[in-house]
Amino acid sequence: MLEYANIAIKVIVQGIVLGWKVESNWTNPFVFITYMVAKPIAAVILVGLVIIIGSGASVNSDLFLYSFIGITFFIYPANIAIALAYLVHEDRAKYEVLKYIYVTPLSLRVYIIGRGIATAVNSTISVLISILVGLFIFNTYFGLELSIPSSIDYPVLMSGVLIGVASFILLGMILYAINLITFKLQYSLSEYTTGILFLFSGVVFPIEMLPYPLQLVSTSLPTTHFLNLIRSSILGYSYMDHLMMLVTTTLLLSAVAYMILHKVELKARRKGTIDRKAEY
Repeated sequence: MLEYANIAIKVIVQGIVLGWKVESNWTNPFVFITYMVAKPIAAVILVGLVIIIGSGASVNSDLFLYSFIGITFFIYPANIAIALAYLVHEDRAKYEVLKYIYVTPLSLRVYIIGRGIATAVNSTISVLISILVGLFIFNTYFGLELSIPSSIDYPVLMSGVLIGVASFILLGMILYAINLITFKLQYSLSEYTTGILFLFSGVVFPIEMLPYPLQLVSTSLPTTHFLNLIRSSILGYSYMDHLMMLVTTTLLLSAVAYMILHKVELKARRKGTIDRKAEY
């Protein structure tokens, strides 16, 4: 058991290192950092401008801060889901190494976890820079006088991020499994998924604004409770309910991800899609 754990840790570490190298080896570090943070910063500013323009002359600072936190921390599920959904195409068709990874002593799950953690580290950098740049722009040029409270509950914040990242990696495993037996879905599947999560997770508005049947969908998503937990830790709200719901939805998602990936692996072996290269 101890030997298995040591091997698993080594595979996860190698997955993290590989993820960094694959994502950054096309340019120098400065250009890579610029590219990594440009998209999330643009998204934060764009949605913020939509809220400002749509609100007219007056902007509710509390509501804007609610949306600002949601948009910024939504970088985590968006980046992880997109990266892991595209991972099959990257390993199978682009680099043609999936068949070699599959026959290693440990399962694909450990490898996926490592690649997911690498993306989470990149996302953390994007989140921090987006917060700093977003506050500077909206405070300096739009006079919103936004500020992050000094009494942030950092243990709750860190716990929320760690549990949330685990949940998003599990979601990425499900998308990975779907792409393992399909072709040409690696782009559209992740975009559809992140779009649905953006709409139903209360990113820019409370889920209570949705029609009642859709609120049930929102409460079943870990992203909803992740964002609410992050807001609670930053703004000083009660967080226990959101923490419990995040843990519960993550545990349920882990069971679903395990069953789906297990069945898909068996089907992929029968169909021969693990080493099949798609031609476009």
